[in-house]
Amino acid sequence: MKNKTIVVCAASGLLGLLAAGAGAQSQSAPAAHKPTAAEQRADLDKLVELVRKDVRAEKADIVAKTMSLDSAQATAFWPVYKSYEAERQALGDKRLAVIQDLAEHFDSLNDAKAKALIDRSFAIEEEKVALQKKYRDEFLKVLPAKTVARFFQVDSRIDNLINLKLSSEIPLIY
Repeated sequence: MKNKTIVVCAASGLLGLLAAGAGAQSQSAPAAHKPTAAEQRADLDKLVELVRKDVRAEKADIVAKTMSLDSAQATAFWPVYKSYEAERQALGDKRLAVIQDLAEHFDSLNDAKAKALIDRSFAIEEEKVALQKKYRDEFLKVLPAKTVARFFQVDSRIDNLINLKLSSEIPLIY
């Protein structure tokens, strides 16, 4: 399980590396065709989505291995989990948009833009907590409370690893 967690962490870190490397890729492109900014963004978006898909698959694998569900519990759990992850993905999209916005305005960041980014980040965190509360109730309909607590513990640990990796890739604002 430790290796799977490391893979999730490393894969999520690729998001930051891909964003940072997008400019470098365009500089090393052949002279015959220099990609436009829109083409570069589209390529980066494709790469980010592939990495995110891999992270989601690894996360589901970790959850499956750590939950120790019997067949009846698994049958009830996985549809709820898939709905939860779909809604989490939408929040991930919003978070990625904040990170991309920061990257695009990093050198020219003013107080107004910084405040807007802070407000967006806090709003996403509030949405995340509301989503967890909503799905706490959904999971409790199909699993015992102790099992639901284990799920949210595993979910939190994975999020912490991803957040740590992302945080290490995003430079501090000066």
